[in-house]
Amino acid sequence: MFDKVLVALDGSEHAAMALQTATRLAQRCDAALILFHSVQVSAFRSDYDFRVVESAREVYRRIGREQADAILQEAEDTARAAGIVNVTRVVGEGDPVKALLKVMQGTPVDLIVVGTRGLTGLREIAMGSVAHKMTVAAPCPVLIVK
Repeated sequence: MFDKVLVALDGSEHAAMALQTATRLAQRCDAALILFHSVQVSAFRSDYDFRVVESAREVYRRIGREQADAILQEAEDTARAAGIVNVTRVVGEGDPVKALLKVMQGTPVDLIVVGTRGLTGLREIAMGSVAHKMTVAAPCPVLIVK
């Protein structure tokens, strides 16, 4: 039914539940599991020297990559412990939906699994804006896990 299942991860409790669901689906379908995280580098403006601003962005980027590595490593360990053999880690940068769509241009997937809400807390109480935007923009089915 599904050959490639992508799960969007941000380190939140909802993302952990999405990972559990994606792992079970990958097991049942003997599908590849793609673990995705997007590093969001704060785009801020400043009257300071451009080099200072770029230096700060690089620090944010490095910290974001380290966090992505930790999130994806934990998810990969979970997936492999469940018996998933074909696991790929992908890190995007910027807006999670745009980064996901960019990744999907080179790696088409059959299903995206995402949690209802991420780390943004109460801003999007009914359903996270990232999850909602993915349902609208994705070229494949999106499973939203509560």
